Amino acid sequence: MSRLLRTFVYLGSLAGAVLLGGFFVFASTVSSRSVPPPRGADGIVVLTGGEDRIALGVELFSRGLGQRMLISGVDPRNRTPDELSRRVRGPAALFHCCIDLGHEAVNTSGNAEEARVWAQTWGFRSLLVVTSSFHMPRSLAEFSRTMPDVELIAHPVPPRYGFGETWWLNRSAVRQLVGEYAKLIAATARLGLSRVLVAWQPGSVVQRKPATPAAI
Repeated sequence: MSRLLRTFVYLGSLAGAVLLGGFFVFASTVSSRSVPPPRGADGIVVLTGGEDRIALGVELFSRGLGQRMLISGVDPRNRTPDELSRRVRGPAALFHCCIDLGHEAVNTSGNAEEARVWAQTWGFRSLLVVTSSFHMPRSLAEFSRTMPDVELIAHPVPPRYGFGETWWLNRSAVRQLVGEYAKLIAATARLGLSRVLVAWQPGSVVQRKPATPAAI
């Protein structure tokens, strides 16, 4: 085996080990059922994908942890606040006065763009992000890319259905975690590339408030 080939094999093995180790750290972290103490922010953004996410967002909003709330990626069939409030059994008054429904986003990057426009409209500088625990790291990456100057506070929804300390024993959970990990790598690459491009712009000075992945 030539020296060059050995080098490629070594680097490939190293990259594989890093990816595999990263996956186990990711899976173990997002499978935890612990939830951080809630923190307040200017606004609350809930990413759809489960009614438990919306219910938790409404609960946090009812406790005064945000001035206004956005539910991003709402099913077009739930066109009115009354329809959605009935589905999640939330107070209709809140949906009419202070909860906005976003119907445009169809994926996580779309959620981030929808939230960016919404936060800019209301002049919000900090957002409490509510989504499933396994979806939170990718959400923070996409939100950080579109809103580098907005503080992001993670409040994950605890996992259900086969997740937990023995997630590797559940085939469905493993498949979902592998898919999400691959998407996270892509989102992190896009975030890194966007920051490099900004840094290369002549005379650009960007003040960023960091996202809080440690709160996951």
